[in-house]
Amino acid sequence: MPNSINTMDNEARLGWQAAQELLRPFGAVAANFSEAIRLLVHHYELGSNKLPLAAENHIIRLLKNSTIKATYYYMTKQFRPHAIAEGKLIDEHVFFEAYSPFEHAVILAYCYLSRNLGRKTDKDDWSYVENPLYEALTIGGIIGQEVKGVGLGFGLLSRGLRYLAFAPFLRENRRGFKEYRLHLKTKDLPFDLAFEEKTWQTNNVQIAAIILEHMGFHHAMALEFVAAAEKNKSHTPNELFGAPFSFAEALIENYMETGEILNKTPSWAGQELVLSVETRGAILTKLNRALSDKQRNEWLSKGSTSITPELTPELFVEG
Repeated sequence: MPNSINTMDNEARLGWQAAQELLRPFGAVAANFSEAIRLLVHHYELGSNKLPLAAENHIIRLLKNSTIKATYYYMTKQFRPHAIAEGKLIDEHVFFEAYSPFEHAVILAYCYLSRNLGRKTDKDDWSYVENPLYEALTIGGIIGQEVKGVGLGFGLLSRGLRYLAFAPFLRENRRGFKEYRLHLKTKDLPFDLAFEEKTWQTNNVQIAAIILEHMGFHHAMALEFVAAAEKNKSHTPNELFGAPFSFAEALIENYMETGEILNKTPSWAGQELVLSVETRGAILTKLNRALSDKQRNEWLSKGSTSITPELTPELFVEG
């Protein structure tokens, strides 16, 4: 990663340098987003849900943006519906109160990344990124929401960020990416790191980790993300970032491979998380319902045109 690439041996360094090069065309992250995310992650580390007034105002200013407001509205409809009461006016303050600091950091990161990466990727090809990304966000979001040891934020980041890493692959080598998609489909795989490294000299885990750092999630968290994604058995995950990432990766991967929810996490996760029969049943019910819904609410696809008195009446209530 950026802070430690120079300390690696030559072979290890090449993949990280290639990841940085693939991300270069997408430019630097806008300071108002990276600063907000750093603030929010800092308060997560402190175990505090109460932000100083200046920090709160900074987040609320972002939430006033019409595209971000649309994303929050539709996401809240899915994950925090109790925050939206029919016939009652809702505004950015309602959205601010509906999520923890870390959850805000993740949602804002996705708001920024999906637009930034999407604008610089061929419009006809963007669906190759969107389709697996939206499915991963649905699965990860539901598992994270339902499993206390994971949480909504880590559930969304765990796999979704890795699919966003497809955008740099696609932009750099369109033909190579089409071959990669066909390979994944033929082999029924979510990813193939060896194929990625042969084609792009890096892999989606490395790209996702650098994206995390660029967005304002710090280096230690990116290291925990990598350890979980690579199922590093020799790594002991820390409580703040490592354990939630490991639990999320184990649960999401097993569901995507088998259609089932693990009753306990595997040994590589570093810690054991046991899920009751009731919890597993509730998760499966919600996943089956969401994934079979052809009109599923893809909250990350929403923009300013998704806000109208007809579609989002709670944003237009008089008085």
